[in-house]
Amino acid sequence: FERWKEAHPKRRAANVKVGNALKKGLLKRQPCLVCGSVDVEGHHPDYDRPLDVVWLCVPHHRQTHALVANERSIKDAA
Repeated sequence: FERWKEAHPKRRAANVKVGNALKKGLLKRQPCLVCGSVDVEGHHPDYDRPLDVVWLCVPHHRQTHALVANERSIKDAA
């Protein structure tokens, strides 16, 4: 985890800001946008907007990241 934090400071900062906003009551977890599960985590479509999160369950969060990675590889191949 320490290595990840060093490699991804913007992502880490966004995660910390979401955690702090949840603790202060400024942000509230919502059900998964896809399936409605209440066991969710925040997905950041844009790390420059750390409090703009999409709430997704773990499987849908992983699926979203896989789709984004696939789109990037397609763009890189073009």
